[in-house]
Amino acid sequence: MNAVQASPWPRLVSTAILLASFALYLATLAPTLTWGWERKGVDGGELLTAAHTLGIPHPPGYPTYTLLLRGFTELVPAGDIAYRGNLLSATLAAAAVFATFWAILRITSATGSSPRLALTGAALGSSVLATSPLFWSQAVITEVYALNALFASLLLLIATWLTLRRTDDSDASYASPNAKLAMFGLILGVGLGNHLTLLAVAVPLIYWIWKSLGTRATLSLWLFIPLLLGLAVYAYLPLRAGQHPPINWGNAATLRGAIWILSARPYQEYVFGVTVGNIFERLVDWTRLVFSQFNPLGLFIGLMAIPTLRKYLPALWAASVISIAILSVYSVTYNSFDFEVLMIPVFILFSVWVGIGFAKIASALTEQGDALKTQTAWQKSLLSQPLLVLGVLAFALLPGVSLALNYADQDLSDDRTALQHAEGILDAVPDGSVLISQTEETLFSLWYVRYVKSPNRDVAVIAAPLLQFDWYLKDIHRTFPERVPVLHTTRIQEAIDAIVDHNSGSAKVFSTFINPSLTTRHAPNLYEADAP
Repeated sequence: MNAVQASPWPRLVSTAILLASFALYLATLAPTLTWGWERKGVDGGELLTAAHTLGIPHPPGYPTYTLLLRGFTELVPAGDIAYRGNLLSATLAAAAVFATFWAILRITSATGSSPRLALTGAALGSSVLATSPLFWSQAVITEVYALNALFASLLLLIATWLTLRRTDDSDASYASPNAKLAMFGLILGVGLGNHLTLLAVAVPLIYWIWKSLGTRATLSLWLFIPLLLGLAVYAYLPLRAGQHPPINWGNAATLRGAIWILSARPYQEYVFGVTVGNIFERLVDWTRLVFSQFNPLGLFIGLMAIPTLRKYLPALWAASVISIAILSVYSVTYNSFDFEVLMIPVFILFSVWVGIGFAKIASALTEQGDALKTQTAWQKSLLSQPLLVLGVLAFALLPGVSLALNYADQDLSDDRTALQHAEGILDAVPDGSVLISQTEETLFSLWYVRYVKSPNRDVAVIAAPLLQFDWYLKDIHRTFPERVPVLHTTRIQEAIDAIVDHNSGSAKVFSTFINPSLTTRHAPNLYEADAP
């Protein structure tokens, strides 16, 4: 039986890392609705509102996350709904770190490392992931990326179960991988109901599995039937859209609407949307991002894993390089201010490299230290425990430094700005009025306050950018027939003009942004409100 697997230390260390990660995220968790670090969590208000009302958030609809968030916020009696959403992310992120630890342990053991080195490498790699600022930032807010990270790490772990036989794996389990393939397929299907970029991790992993098991075993019904069952989560979109919830992007109850939301049509122009003239600037931002996650030492240690991977696990080496390349190109060319979050699965894979690289560096230095002849007692004592010395240095210089440098930025434990901003706006307008908003920060926060925090308020919160879509014009007329007329134009300004004219002398119309229609027609305004 393998020493790492037989001893209690892997379970103890993995549990300690799980609890430490969760404690870190809990200590820095946002207490309520937040826009997150560097405004990378502005979708939280919309996601919370969609989950609470069983609605449909922005494309591609995120049915897995919506249902999970709804269930979690209903079952966990802690704080307000937004706090529970943030707590869900902390739980998912800590679980992803835990799964990554076990994946690194199995991979590092398979590359010839001793049990102690494999265990230390797994602890280091998973700790580096846990404290990397981008991953950390998604663990303390309501967003879909902690769940995506968990799915990616679980797929990686299951792939190691399928490809790397351990001495304590039973012959029956190894000879019949059907249950593990089914688990892989089901997690992939459900995971694609959360974020479609999971394919960039799953397909290369399937290549690794195929190289190990062969075509017949891999491409079997044991993989594809659970995959289809998992994808059935998308049935939520048309079923719930037909009930007309207040957040109902695309109206997926119709074929046209289902295609619109599943194809993420409004965001298609973002894909490869970075112009040639701006690509260098984006590459600089991408390089800065990578260095900020691992620092130069972490990058060096991770790159030291390349020769080992190529020698012992060439198919995994190829799979991880393909995933890293696809997601890196996609994020660099994706024309969105928060392109960085698409890189989180890359950082999971590179954390594996960090674990492998450390084990190999430590192995080489240990062998060299054992060969040295020392004269002083201090030197003998130091070199008699080279793994301890290297481990302390590595943990201090990687996760330790990351904690010291990033704690202040990632600490959202006193951040109530988003909630106070939205509550202040809604408190300033009377019931029976119309409130038109524009930016995602303000609009999504208003949706949360209006439908979750204050469901009894009668304010028609209108999303100005969505007035360009037929489905939205019909939706707001159906919801607020007295304040929103039947609109026959998808030109945003003309639609706003029609709403203002329709309510002249009856309902008051407010805006959180400067708009000519609201100025010339002497409607009330809150112009300063869209600039938090």
